[in-house]
Amino acid sequence: MFITDLSIRRPVVSAVFSMILVVFGLFVFWKLPVRELPSGLQPPVVQVQVDYQGASAEIISSEIVEIIEDVIGGAEGIKNIDSTSENGRATIKIEFDTSIDLDAATNDIRDRVSRVSDNLPEDADAPEILKQSAGFTTSMWLSVSSTTWSDLEIGDYTRRYLVDNFSNVKGVGRILVGGLRELSVRIYISPAKLAANDLTVQEVEQALRRENISLPAGSLEATNIDLTINLDKAYKDLFSIKQLPIKKIKNSVIRLENIAEVKYGPVSEKTLFKAQSKDGHPNEKVVGIGIYAKSGASTVELSKKIRERIKVVQKTLPDGIKLGVSFDRA
Repeated sequence: MFITDLSIRRPVVSAVFSMILVVFGLFVFWKLPVRELPSGLQPPVVQVQVDYQGASAEIISSEIVEIIEDVIGGAEGIKNIDSTSENGRATIKIEFDTSIDLDAATNDIRDRVSRVSDNLPEDADAPEILKQSAGFTTSMWLSVSSTTWSDLEIGDYTRRYLVDNFSNVKGVGRILVGGLRELSVRIYISPAKLAANDLTVQEVEQALRRENISLPAGSLEATNIDLTINLDKAYKDLFSIKQLPIKKIKNSVIRLENIAEVKYGPVSEKTLFKAQSKDGHPNEKVVGIGIYAKSGASTVELSKKIRERIKVVQKTLPDGIKLGVSFDRA
């Protein structure tokens, strides 16, 4: 009743108070972050990822997933554990109650995984711990395309120069490169030539490990100078790799080029990324850059900052390379 009486007796005062509320509301409105799921509605999720090249899904499950699941199962506030075993990779997602702090949960999982990291296979990569929100998906996908560059060259340029350009944008939590075909040296051994020279694949592998090394060999101390000695037998280019000696027979040496084809190629032939646009070319090679928003970041604000950074980066792109937005969740 007091507010009603005041409004009737002093209409000017009530109008001033109303204007103050309107101005304050407008000010706060423009400061509100825009997100699909506000804080408190999305439970924190921690993801553990381990890469083990060449291992089958069964080996991944028994030698990696089960070991990690056993050690993280006792963490506080766990709501659900979802594990995926596939050829070459193990992915474990741990969902926590909404009352659990994401940073604290991540540190707890990291400590627990580090206890069993020595029990994982020697050839497996170190476990990667990622903190995310439930339904953690890319906020944006950028496409790096060219009709004159190969997919290997585009991937190498993207990894070396573009990833860092977008990683330091405020609000970016993680960068994922889609369709990246990493440059590597591929050796295609001919079974016929191998048999003709009385060789096995194991002997070729041993020769590659034995000859292509770089090791410290101690130091040489003198009165006025100290020298560091290195044993450098690492091969720097395709020609030197092709000349690698595999076996000596009487007065001749069988080299790698005599039994195999050596050339540059992707680490995996199974990786592919496609993007379509109005001005796209059917023969374009494309590599994608997936941008994940940091926990608590505004998707709309992140989209604006990424688009501003794209305009800056486009000025420095080499000839033949195009950079654009393929998908924007904002």
